[in-house]
Amino acid sequence: MTTPKTSQNQIETGTVNIYSRFAPLILKQLSSPDITPFESRRVDDQALVMEMLSTETDATYTFQGLKRRLGLHQEKLTRILRRLEDNNLVAKTEEGYRTLRHSRKATQHLVNGQPVIRGQLPPRIDSQSLLGKIKGRWFKNFRWVGYANGTDELSLYWITEDNKFQIRIQLSPIEILVWSQPTDPKETDSPVTAAYELFDRISRIVPELGENS
Repeated sequence: MTTPKTSQNQIETGTVNIYSRFAPLILKQLSSPDITPFESRRVDDQALVMEMLSTETDATYTFQGLKRRLGLHQEKLTRILRRLEDNNLVAKTEEGYRTLRHSRKATQHLVNGQPVIRGQLPPRIDSQSLLGKIKGRWFKNFRWVGYANGTDELSLYWITEDNKFQIRIQLSPIEILVWSQPTDPKETDSPVTAAYELFDRISRIVPELGENS
């Protein structure tokens, strides 16, 4: 089966069909919401780290994810995290860093609003198997940031290599949802394009899972 090419105009304005070798993934693109970046808030760097770690309940972010998302120098972030660990505010795990004190208001996501892409998983594709393939993985220009376990959902986060866009992906038994937002509200490039690029990378894994099902 020949894979149809998708134009930039389709990515920006319409509904896109991405075909794997087994089944189509139907995408519906929605508007991306406004955000208030961490960097625009008048707080110190340690407070920025705690705010990111505490935004969602049961969240774990890598050192490089924190460094990229907050724009902190490596040595400075190391000192902050060590200080937070010494004060029993943050714990270091095999997967990254997590806060030990959650705010009752920690109900938001790092990337909020409506998803810009909604894709239907092909039949016989196990969402948990797909999760195991993508969690913690880098995809070309996308760097792994971390994840958060919500009450009934798991959010996975990436950031582009140039730190311009942050991507959130959520899997359900039948579909994959993708959010994308610029880290700087003044960014003029489309966040939908970044979301599509990461989704395209992930969709290439789907045939591998189909072969093993």
